[in-house]
Amino acid sequence: MIDALIERVWSSPRLPVAMEALERLWIARSAGVEPSGPSSSIDTDNAIRYVEAAAILACSSQSAHRLTAYRLATYVHELFAGSIDGLDAAVRAVLVRLGNFPSVLTNASIDQALVSTPWAIAQEELVRRRGNEVLIARQSLLLTDFQKKLWDNLSGGASIAISAPTSTGKSFILQAFISNAYASRPGFCACYVVPTRALISQVQADMKLALGDAGANDVEVITVPPEPDEQLPAKVVFVFTQERLQILLNNDPNRKVHFLVIDEAHSVQDGDRGILLQGVIDELVARKIDTQLLFASPTVSNLDIFGRMTGRSDISPQSTDEATVSQNFIEVEVTGVKRGDVALYARDGASRNEIGKAQLGQTLASRTDCLVHLSHRFGSEKQSIVYADGQADAEKIALQISTLRGADHEHQPASDSLQELSNLAKEAVHSKYVLAATVLNGVGFHYGNIPTVLRNAIEEAFSVGQLRYLVCTSTLLAGVNMPAQNIFMHTPQRKKSTPLESIDFWNLSGRAGRLRKEFQGNIYLLNYREWKEQPLSGPRLSPIVPAMQQAIDLRSSDLNAVIDDDSTAAISARGELETAFVRLLSDYKSGRIAATLDRSYPAPSPTSRHQLENALSNADKRISNG
Repeated sequence: MIDALIERVWSSPRLPVAMEALERLWIARSAGVEPSGPSSSIDTDNAIRYVEAAAILACSSQSAHRLTAYRLATYVHELFAGSIDGLDAAVRAVLVRLGNFPSVLTNASIDQALVSTPWAIAQEELVRRRGNEVLIARQSLLLTDFQKKLWDNLSGGASIAISAPTSTGKSFILQAFISNAYASRPGFCACYVVPTRALISQVQADMKLALGDAGANDVEVITVPPEPDEQLPAKVVFVFTQERLQILLNNDPNRKVHFLVIDEAHSVQDGDRGILLQGVIDELVARKIDTQLLFASPTVSNLDIFGRMTGRSDISPQSTDEATVSQNFIEVEVTGVKRGDVALYARDGASRNEIGKAQLGQTLASRTDCLVHLSHRFGSEKQSIVYADGQADAEKIALQISTLRGADHEHQPASDSLQELSNLAKEAVHSKYVLAATVLNGVGFHYGNIPTVLRNAIEEAFSVGQLRYLVCTSTLLAGVNMPAQNIFMHTPQRKKSTPLESIDFWNLSGRAGRLRKEFQGNIYLLNYREWKEQPLSGPRLSPIVPAMQQAIDLRSSDLNAVIDDDSTAAISARGELETAFVRLLSDYKSGRIAATLDRSYPAPSPTSRHQLENALSNADKRISNG
């Protein structure tokens, strides 16, 4: 019966009309513009019907139905809060049916609405709560459906490959699982592999908190590989990049781990670093064949690749596209350069619906003009991230936003915490460092070359709300968890003249919206029609091909030329193939080359395999005789 009711609601022609109207009104309010177009107002009777529809769709198992339920209920609540009796309890019921218990805490009136909920609905919630309640760090906590499934699978010893949006809370579960294991399993050892040094600091800090909560205060979080003869504490958890993990494996040939986390696991496709990452994973699995593995990535479609890559048939895929907050994609089109006339549209793939118009009174002639003035106009009420293409770009944009904010808040002194951050920037870099000036107006920037102590302080200041703007480069794509309500992008690039790839675009977009702080996040796409790539029209999930597989399967002739030491061959990205050669030669010498080639997919032809093994044999002889 419920399935028929869900289908009736979903197929109603009034549903998309309702969604479009609610979205238009919500975005217009968030952006501070007058809504335009049809359905510029909604009466309370219709608003009530929309929440009733959300309550029905929330019972579905289909992600499209569930996302619509979430958006209907939260849009209505934020537009009509205080004007409809029982609205808080009704929206709470929708969130509970979705299993999204953390979002209940986003709004105080929803959080406190259980006492006014009808008994039948309250009883339904109590049953639902029992199913999602677990004991973590000696505390009873409510998890989302996705988190509960992940927790149960990890607790059962499963190895897993996850693809999930940034805001699903998977890092919290991983760190809680590790902490609980140290508190309850003698001799347990975990290693958490991250792609960048910037992420090491964040995972280290979060891991220490989780260990403390679990009462595992005797566990050391190690982020620097020990020397060969260095004595480590009895209980350690390693947080390393793949380069640091390789040093550990070289210095400690007997080291084994029980649980290995590979965060941002799609980086196995990234050239020589991807080859190195696969190499250290294989080495740890060879040392302990039953090591529990966890591969985590936001946008991978072929999760089975991790099982094939490691030769582990027990790695089960776990995928979801349900986030704990939802995102609105807002196109901002400049219609008048000199006066700063803009039109706002809600984007959904290739389609767009007009939201409203605004005039900034500022020239918007360049990309920098747009990023600075549009983020200042539409992002000043909530915390915002502005994406920059590089270090110099980030400093320039941050300085101009800071200047605008300084004019807005003239004669208002900076807080003591921002003054301290400014002083730290002067001490860590130099007295004229741009950041020392921008943070006084609540604007920071973030890139890889900032000294670690200062970068950590910037992240902390933004996390607690002291900084209102953070201008970031691609460092943010490597997993540093700093969500904001608004993200601003204009023809984003990861490298010079290279548009942001789909996997990176969706990774960055997933940081719009802060769990327990807001229901919706906004991604402002500035002059979207000018972008070389149109990521909204493409798939959110992308297949990955490990860099080692690329070398073996797609560039076999170049790889053989590198192995044969043919310096006359014109080979692009020779460094990647040299890294692949080193890895393959090591496998050849240790007798693991057959297993390595067997795991490549598709498997090399017998002829290609024979040629590669012969080339490695000859190279081994040259090196041995050399």
